Amino acid sequence: MNTKIQDSRTRRLTCCCCGESTRGRQWWNRDTGFGLCIHCIDLCKRGMTEQEFDRCYGVRGVHFDVK
Repeated sequence: MNTKIQDSRTRRLTCCCCGESTRGRQWWNRDTGFGLCIHCIDLCKRGMTEQEFDRCYGVRGVHFDVK
């Protein structure tokens, strides 16, 4: 898995699940401008292995759920 951060700045993204605005870093496997908001993490994680989830959404604390 490629966890390299190409751009270290957080930016406003649109949640790919609910469409709400969120802060994060662009993940290479998401359309440009889209990420995952904290409210949708558990919903999107349901039924996926940890590896599948990471491949789809990136690394928690780096690409989404950024403090």
